[in-house]
Amino acid sequence: MLAFLACADKEATQQPTVSFAKASLSKKPTEQAPATPSTRNTSQQWDGFFFFDMRMGLIIVIHQGKYYNFERKDFRSFYMDFAYDIDSKLNADGFIPIIRQYYLDRKDQLTSKEKVLFDTKPIVKGGKTVGIACRGYDYQRVPNFDTYLELIDGSKEKLIAEIKANSSYQNEAQIEQALLDADFVKKSKMTDVSLRSQPTPFWELVVNIMEAQ
Repeated sequence: MLAFLACADKEATQQPTVSFAKASLSKKPTEQAPATPSTRNTSQQWDGFFFFDMRMGLIIVIHQGKYYNFERKDFRSFYMDFAYDIDSKLNADGFIPIIRQYYLDRKDQLTSKEKVLFDTKPIVKGGKTVGIACRGYDYQRVPNFDTYLELIDGSKEKLIAEIKANSSYQNEAQIEQALLDADFVKKSKMTDVSLRSQPTPFWELVVNIMEAQ
């Protein structure tokens, strides 16, 4: 199983302020100043949903200056396993600098510390990031949620049935359109889910996409 190991790890001299989307619904970290537009624009070149393979189910999501690792719980849900801040440009070795880790402490409170990880390198073709090379594995970039379902041999029919059973959305054509949305990471709100909490069902992510359209 893929493990994200630190090659350098030091505690900050002072507890930093924390900004982690809505990562923990029951926890209220202190907000830090938002990233400048130039920083966001530079890091967004790597934004995307990157998937390794069906058997391991490992997912890397890079979105708006943050790096998330998800694991598929089954063929119908997944959960956020790790979360990090990343720097705005590649380091001298061509890796994406991962500079801060977010985690739950012994009191189950969301906190963070400085952390440097290695071997997370974008695979670029034609000026576009098409994948991520990480710890010897190549994660391919997934353009939409429909493609992800195909890669994991997920049942689209069962997913559509779950959406109909759990929401007011009943139009299958509308659901199919949401599955093809290229902006599905942002619209699905997958990066807003609580860290290491209950798995988030796929149907809920697709409903979020439709609500954002």
